[in-house]
Amino acid sequence: MYKKLTPRAANRLTSGGQIVTVATTSKEGVADIMTAAWNTPYDSDQVLVVLDRGHTTTKNIIETGKFVVAIPHEGQIADINRVGSIHGRDSGDKFAWAKITPVTSEVLGIKTLPDALAYIECELVDLETLKKTGVCIGKAVNITVKEELWDEEHSSFAAGFAKTLHYISEDAYYTNGKIVRVEENFMNMTND
Repeated sequence: MYKKLTPRAANRLTSGGQIVTVATTSKEGVADIMTAAWNTPYDSDQVLVVLDRGHTTTKNIIETGKFVVAIPHEGQIADINRVGSIHGRDSGDKFAWAKITPVTSEVLGIKTLPDALAYIECELVDLETLKKTGVCIGKAVNITVKEELWDEEHSSFAAGFAKTLHYISEDAYYTNGKIVRVEENFMNMTND
């Protein structure tokens, strides 16, 4: 038996991906950070994050062309909920408002979430698309990841993905940490 949903529920079925934070600095130097559930790779060196066009984060990216995507972990749920619960225009410096001591990104010098699993410093690729739709495409200019979460041999973040948070609804995330690998016998069957 299936339940019929309205078309507006499509995002609830497809947005179970990892939650990220997006950190920016205004042209006046005010730090901002928000949470974003709608994000994905766009190309091997580009990320795509969907933002609300009316938010401070979007305004800052339009004005500066720079932002940092951080991948938080379970221990940061309280922090990401705090920064996702208020608009930057109402809080001023969100780090100060949320009582979070930020770290500064290596290349772009943007304050961002401390102790994240990984950081992707980005420059905006397509200003007009962001202005019209809220789709923000960033080209990575610097990436850092916790060493123990990166498998150099396979260029894999599998150990990191096992620790990411996935947004379910306003007050719920999941993280299970189980990595399922393709069985060797399956691989042998596909090579016959």
